[in-house]
Amino acid sequence: MGCRSETGARLRRWIVVRVNFTADDLARTRFSVAPAPLIETGLALVELRRASVTPGRPAARRWLREVRRTFPATARPLLELFGPYPPWPGFADSPASSLEEGLEFVRSTPRSTWRAELANGCPDRAGRPPCWVRNLADGDTEARDIVVRALRDFYAAVVAPRWESVVSSFHGDVARRMPVLAAGGHQALFGTLHRQLRWQDNGLERQGVDFEHDLGGTGMLMMPSAFWTGPPVFVLDGERIPNVLVYAAQPNGRLGGPDHASPSGEAGNDSLAILIGSTRAAVLRALAEPCGTADLAATTGISAASASEHAKALRDADLVQTRREGRSVRHSLTPLGRTMLGRLQSAAT
Repeated sequence: MGCRSETGARLRRWIVVRVNFTADDLARTRFSVAPAPLIETGLALVELRRASVTPGRPAARRWLREVRRTFPATARPLLELFGPYPPWPGFADSPASSLEEGLEFVRSTPRSTWRAELANGCPDRAGRPPCWVRNLADGDTEARDIVVRALRDFYAAVVAPRWESVVSSFHGDVARRMPVLAAGGHQALFGTLHRQLRWQDNGLERQGVDFEHDLGGTGMLMMPSAFWTGPPVFVLDGERIPNVLVYAAQPNGRLGGPDHASPSGEAGNDSLAILIGSTRAAVLRALAEPCGTADLAATTGISAASASEHAKALRDADLVQTRREGRSVRHSLTPLGRTMLGRLQSAAT
């Protein structure tokens, strides 16, 4: 959740950036196929820190009140690394669609990267960092295990119980913006993300410019976040992970978030989720492109067994068809399923 300069060093403050696009970059700029558990975990933690120090922030949001009561003790080390203000460490920037893949990204972070990022320190911490943080900067394995366990436990306590709503908010936002992209291209799409974000002279920038970054023909991955409520966050790496633009999801033209699902799993004014439930709606949306059960599970953030059950229910309703390919199966929408998905998404926009 930070920016990198052209030398690869993590910047000392979260600065305004201008990202320059070539024609190849625009052609390769696309939406992520699913929310990223590790990114959502990091952003949920930052939102919690921001709410505790900023007067007037929406501290009454239900999930924030609940987290204060259920915050796991094993996740407390993260408070030494994620402050309410940037910069935030980049080891939680993995856009992988599975938590385990994201945690492997943390484990494989080079020692030089740990040292460079931790040298900036936590913005609200005074004095010398604790011993384990200094050990982390030195590449200590036990210190790295502390971070991995903390991230896993925070995800389990805070993010996982709200994952259906996260997925619903993600797909609802993408569905709302796709017609904008189709009608007006990337310039029109970027204009819908945040009032501080603008397209100018073949580049995407926030107000003012402190430094520029060239994507180098690799494009950018766009990822709506259910937990995040701030301005767009650029993850400009291009080496270990793709360049990513994370922005606050607005599935119904306003901020979504993990509070927007009712106890029954229905998500706000999402017509499709109201009709068939948020998880099943996410499965139907994911099948806009045919895929197997494992890919369907990864895209929607559920288990393979659950993905298979939801696909069967949709198949029984004549919305999905499944055909066997060797030892695996491939799911796709039926004409009725595609028509239903298209009409309800159009209504939502």
